[in-house]
Amino acid sequence: IDLGFMGITPAIKMKSRGVPGKVTAANHKNGFVVLAHEDFAALWDEHGADAFEQFREQKGRKFKFSTFPRGSVAFILLQYWLREELGVSPDLVEIEPMAGGSPVKRSLLSGNVDGTVIMEPIPTALEAKGAPFKRITWAGSFMSGQPGGIMFMHDRLWSDNPDLATAIVEKHTQATEIIQEQPSVAAEAVSKAKGEKLPTKIARKALDSKASNYISDPAQITDSTQLFVDQMQDLGQIDTEVSNDTIFEQSLYDDVTA
Repeated sequence: IDLGFMGITPAIKMKSRGVPGKVTAANHKNGFVVLAHEDFAALWDEHGADAFEQFREQKGRKFKFSTFPRGSVAFILLQYWLREELGVSPDLVEIEPMAGGSPVKRSLLSGNVDGTVIMEPIPTALEAKGAPFKRITWAGSFMSGQPGGIMFMHDRLWSDNPDLATAIVEKHTQATEIIQEQPSVAAEAVSKAKGEKLPTKIARKALDSKASNYISDPAQITDSTQLFVDQMQDLGQIDTEVSNDTIFEQSLYDDVTA
């Protein structure tokens, strides 16, 4: 594979293993919200981080999160929020990794879990259904420039086909500009690609969310990427420090936008 669109965490893991390639463009930053059942949201409004202890006292069990698989951006972000920002004891929270957005959404609607860390358009879709969940915080409020999706390009693509590599980054940047400047056009295109699972109305409303921050410049996520590197080390998902110079290649984006 020459080019991949993925989360920053798989890219970090690949670079820790010496995979040839780098992040040549960003896709997204500050793109996750913490959703919780409205009963917990009321506790959160009153008690903040102590709401998890209040929840256990009232329910007689831990608060249960569902999220994407271990090592995903959502999983690492949730760990960071609980451990570093709130200082919540693991005795108060259970985390159940799941294989993608649809299982997470089903777990919420079925009442099997109490909350999640998730990206748009799922929060907007749940709100449209009248689901009893509320946004209690947003990644941008506790990790400025939180890295999300990225473009990972194999070394051989820009070494053997530099014109093609540059053209790909240019098209990606143009697509990002359409999302930013013509959200109705972008919403219609995405809805058409996704089909009935994502009506245009929901896609368009999701783009108004503060969790919809589509970007192309990788420099906007470099600082916060090191927070993810630290968390992945602490959780035993990578064995060694991975520097931004190892992860990112800024020059293609700079050439396109010069």
